[in-house]
Amino acid sequence: MRVHFYPQSSSKSYYFVKIIVLSLALFLALIATFGRFASASASEIIPEDAIRIRIIANSDSDFDQKVKQAVRASVSEAILAWGEMPADHDKAQSLIRNHLKQLQKLVNAKLNDYDVDYKGRVELGEVPFPDKQFKGKSYAAGDYEALRITLGEGKGANWWCVLFPPMCLTAATAQDDDAKVATASVKPAHASNASDNGTEAEKPKPKFFLWVIIQKLIAFIAGLFS
Repeated sequence: MRVHFYPQSSSKSYYFVKIIVLSLALFLALIATFGRFASASASEIIPEDAIRIRIIANSDSDFDQKVKQAVRASVSEAILAWGEMPADHDKAQSLIRNHLKQLQKLVNAKLNDYDVDYKGRVELGEVPFPDKQFKGKSYAAGDYEALRITLGEGKGANWWCVLFPPMCLTAATAQDDDAKVATASVKPAHASNASDNGTEAEKPKPKFFLWVIIQKLIAFIAGLFS
């Protein structure tokens, strides 16, 4: 029987190559994961040509807020029934504009169901928004393109989200402290040059994620030598 003895230097080289290969694999996995994380974060920023939606209650009374929620549910269901929102701004704008009469009828019917003594107004154009936050990012007050549905005097808290691109049809909601801006006139619709709102919690910063991965990588390498 022959017993083979391998030089100790060969064993060290094997472990060195193993460490390099594993470290490279972890590094590539880290880059891929970070790329997906960064891409997801970027997609949550409202683009400049976004089209928003605001449904503004007549007042802040419990009843008027209930009416607003009912209108929101009806309008959201109708919009979802349109199918996938076009990826092009002009086509999305055209789709919304072609359904304005449908939405107006839905709003009228819902207000009639609740037997209120006020009307609803559906319009698409540049409308005033106060300062807003969306997923941790602040957006300055200004005029932004939106589908606006004003119920009665429009002095109550509003519901809002982003129709184009379809970022939050039923998820993101916010309330305006300055609801009076809702009564301002609407300008002709065209792509806006700024963005707006949101209330969801801010995502963890990428640097924290990277630091955790680096710590794990260091601990792994150290373990190979222990």
